[in-house]
Amino acid sequence: MKNFVFDLYNTLIRIRTDEYRDETWRPVVLFFRDHGIETDVDALRTLYGEGWKVRLAEMEKTKKYKFPECDITDIFSEMASRLGGSFSRELCEEATKCMRRASRIEMSVFDGVHELFIKLRSLGAKLYLLSNAQAAFTYDEIDECGLLSRFDGMLLSSEYGCRKPDPAFFKMLFGKYGLDKRDSVMIGDDKESDGKGAKAFGISFVHAPSGAAAVADKLIKLVK
Repeated sequence: MKNFVFDLYNTLIRIRTDEYRDETWRPVVLFFRDHGIETDVDALRTLYGEGWKVRLAEMEKTKKYKFPECDITDIFSEMASRLGGSFSRELCEEATKCMRRASRIEMSVFDGVHELFIKLRSLGAKLYLLSNAQAAFTYDEIDECGLLSRFDGMLLSSEYGCRKPDPAFFKMLFGKYGLDKRDSVMIGDDKESDGKGAKAFGISFVHAPSGAAAVADKLIKLVK
């Protein structure tokens, strides 16, 4: 194998969040108020949950993708609108980052990930990222964990309108970077999105329930 396609969260970066606790929304309430929109924790939390359901339902009706993905900034734009205000895309991104930071309970790179990447590269492997993630805050988190410059290419689902396990999402990555299925492997912690997606697209899969570094020996052996 030459092309190693990694999932991100709980494969390379250990993450634990809670988007529905009060602590997550209190700073967002202040953000909205600072920008002229009066609200409270319960209102924002409810609008957020409803926003996801409505937007995904709309996308599913188009039948463009089997597994559609929406952009969280669109959710925040709609939230502001329903509360009688208006946010630019930049303000939506700031509000999203505010919420995400407050929702995080834990975030850290798995031990051994940097060493694994260095070893794979020394053997001539190419490293790619295919993640069900929101670009509004995920690039910042990748950078915070020191991984932003590690990849030869990456796709985040919110920027492409679909997510794993949709074969279309895999096809986008392979088409953009000219990858060969026969020379590629997907590595992820989730047998559903990562494993079934890889199988449906026609590439190999390595299950890493405890993170990619835990299967380092197996991955290194795959390099041709």
